[in-house]
Order: sequence, then structure tokens, then C-alpha cells
Amino acid sequence: MAATARPEIQVYATFPRVIALDGGLNLDADNWLWVQCLALPLERLEALQFSSKPYKWIRYAIGIIIGEEGDLSSRFDSLDNMDYSAGLPTDSAVLYYHTSDEEKQRMFPVDPNIANTSVTSSVATTRRAQFQSKAAVQDGNRCVLSGVPEIFCDAVHLLAHSKGDMYISTYTQRRSRDPARGDVIQDIDSIRNSLLLNKFTRLGVGEHVAFLPTPNFAMDTSDIDPTAPALEKRCTAHLFEPTVPTFFVSNAIPSGTELRVSDTPDWPPAILFDAVYASTVLHHFGTQALKRKVTATWNTTFYLDGVTNQAHAENKARDDLKDAPAEKVHQQGVARRARFEAHAGGAVPNTFDMLLALPYILVPPNNLQASLSEAKEKADLAEYKRVREKVDSWNRQVTAS
Repeated sequence: MAATARPEIQVYATFPRVIALDGGLNLDADNWLWVQCLALPLERLEALQFSSKPYKWIRYAIGIIIGEEGDLSSRFDSLDNMDYSAGLPTDSAVLYYHTSDEEKQRMFPVDPNIANTSVTSSVATTRRAQFQSKAAVQDGNRCVLSGVPEIFCDAVHLLAHSKGDMYISTYTQRRSRDPARGDVIQDIDSIRNSLLLNKFTRLGVGEHVAFLPTPNFAMDTSDIDPTAPALEKRCTAHLFEPTVPTFFVSNAIPSGTELRVSDTPDWPPAILFDAVYASTVLHHFGTQALKRKVTATWNTTFYLDGVTNQAHAENKARDDLKDAPAEKVHQQGVARRARFEAHAGGAVPNTFDMLLALPYILVPPNNLQASLSEAKEKADLAEYKRVREKVDSWNRQVTAS
């Protein structure tokens, strides 16, 4: 006798069949198709108990994964009156996530490989030490979740350091709804991309541990904690693997614990917490159909020129500049910058200039002055030779006349 499939909620969203080279989306109905994005076993949802209103949580989860604000419906062809206050069903169900044309134009799904941190930069040691120090000061030298002292903590990048500056700049610009709020981040080592967390929790961030910021477009804080004011600003830790308690110190920090939120301009923007949460939902409930579709359509936007991490970016930059004529180097820098600006949707720091400065960035601080002096002497000598050649040429012309 065949085994009975576990009851689950399947969540579908629409994706474009093709996108233009400039990232524009054709809104014609025949350019869009429904793709199953999430498969949520009812048994798992009941065990996790992330919200007293699970349909609101599902709406939030699918929204941050595809980068659009919309509404759930039991119909694919129209919106119905979804009861977001209802509890989970007893049988399997199918939900469709509907969005407006305006939201479709904003679409920027989460990279299925966003949590991939296997390769790090070869120059990360000094920067990481500075990152740790700044994060510790920002978060009061204690884990923002458990409160344990800094000695038992690590400074965690919400978007992994290995992703690099281009990645976080593109992601935050495309996800920002109001750049004036300061949620666009250009530097992967920005203090706004950091949290000080105990070493156990840090191991699971983005795969088994995520942080839910409320209120958000789909949920109020009272949907997480019925005793809390609806609009109270809160960030709640959720553990997606309740059978693995070692991610929390001695199992003393259960799922649902509040982060100690810092009400300062340097606190990470909600879109980065959303990114970590979306990554974790994808890891546990994302379908292969979703991952294939997103990768096929947006991979060159996530990874400009095929660059997949910071170390790769540095190596590629060196290879591109090695033994290349000056004019070709200049043209490559201008072209790469133009493509990056087109993907990111606006002006960005001059990456080519940053690459030219890279040799000096890599020099230890105590050797930097000597390196700069040497560079200046070389530049002065080159200028002297150039002027001398002009004078000699002028003298030859006068003598000949």
C-alpha cells in the first residue's frame, strides 16, 4: 500500500519568462508563469509555531523571497478574501501570491546561494579584526541575543563577507524602497551589516537561525507576541531546527527570543534581516523549481561578470589588469562600472578606482608611508623623464632650424 503524502501548504508566485538586458520586466500576461516556491509541511509549521497567525507568516516569507509585497489567495486567477487570522488547515492546500504591476517591476528575488560562504577573501584578516571591534562597540560588547560577553562571541556579517561590496550594493539598492532611510549599503564590512552573536548561534545564521523584524508589510509584533503592542519595534530569533539545540547556548535561548535592538543609525536595516530570514526559509522549504528559475534568470545580476565572491573579484581584477595596455584597462573599468550601475539601479563608488587602490589597501599600515613615498618618487621620475624628452625634442628642432 502506497504511503500517504504528508499534508502541506504549497505556495506559488509568478515569475517572468524572460527579463530585458537592462533588468526591465515585460508585464504582458503571457510573459508570466506560476512557479511553486514553497512546500510547507503542516507538521513542521505546527511544531515551529513562529506566529499565532500562520498565514501572515507565510505571506511575509514568500514576499521577502521574491522581493514583492502582495497578498495570498486560494485562486490563481483572482484574489479572494483570505482570512489571515485563521489557523492552519488539517489537509493540504495551495496558495497563490498575487502582486500588482507596480510590485512586479520591483521584483528582485533572493539569491538561492545567498548563504554560500565557503570562500573568503585573502585579505580579510585585518578588515575582520576591525569589523569585530566595531561590532563589539556597537552592540555593547555582548551578544545581542544571549547577553554573553564578547569573548564568547563573533561579529557576524548578515550578508556574508565572501559576497563582497558589489553584491551588497546591488542587493540593498534593488531591495530598498526608500534610499533616504539609509538602507543602501556599499561596503560588505559596514557596521550596518553586522551583529555580535554568541559562537553557537553564529554557526546557524542563514540556514537554521534567522531574525524576524516586526512590524513588517505582512505582520505586526502582536502576531509574534500577543501581549506586545502591534507597532512595537522588535527583532525575534527563530530556530528552524528545534531538534538541534546546540545552536543556542546550553539550550537557554529558545526560539522566539528577542534580540536586543539598538535604536541607532548603525543598526542593520530590515532588508538585511529579511535577507537572512529568506535564506533560511529557502534552505528548509524552498523548492528546486524556485531555485532553478531564480538562478537561470537573475544569476548575472547577483554575480556581475560571473564574480561569485570577494576573493574571486580580487583575483579577476588582477587578471584583467595584468599585462594589459593602459587604454584597454581603462575601457574595461568603464564598461564594468557601467554594467554594475545598470544592475544596481544607480550611481555606485568607482570600482575601477578602488581596484587601482587595492595594492595600497593591502599594505600593512606601518609600511604604507614608505610605499606611498616610493610611488611618489616613481611618479616624479616619470614626470621628469616626460618633461626632459619634450625639452630635448624642442632643442633638436631649434638646432635643425
